[in-house]
Amino acid sequence: MTDEKPVADEPIDDTKEITRERYGWLSLVVAGLFALFFAYDVWEAVDNLISLPRFYEDRGLDPAGLPWWLLWIGVGVPVVVFVAAFIIGRHRNVGEKAVIFFVGLAVSSGLGLGAIALESIIRPSVLLIVV
Repeated sequence: MTDEKPVADEPIDDTKEITRERYGWLSLVVAGLFALFFAYDVWEAVDNLISLPRFYEDRGLDPAGLPWWLLWIGVGVPVVVFVAAFIIGRHRNVGEKAVIFFVGLAVSSGLGLGAIALESIIRPSVLLIVV
């Protein structure tokens, strides 16, 4: 009964290392389910992009005063966060990928709420008087 330990000068055999799939069918299902939630965030942002100018016009305000940059950031953030989560989760197992997508969804939603809060701060005070 001898336990052979590698000598410091001997090369270590790396071929026995466990390799993980990049995206198997289960990982793609998880990514697809989270893609639906991210798509909903994009849908909400596009709705804000379309309906906020109408809201300003209905209140008699100039839509030129809209924070367009903020509206476009709201559309782009969920897409960027989903792609980042997809790339970060490449060499992880399915559970870790799900957690990464969940955290990415939380970040995306938090940034979306932050954008709404920032828009309400930037919004002209005249809007409060008109409403």
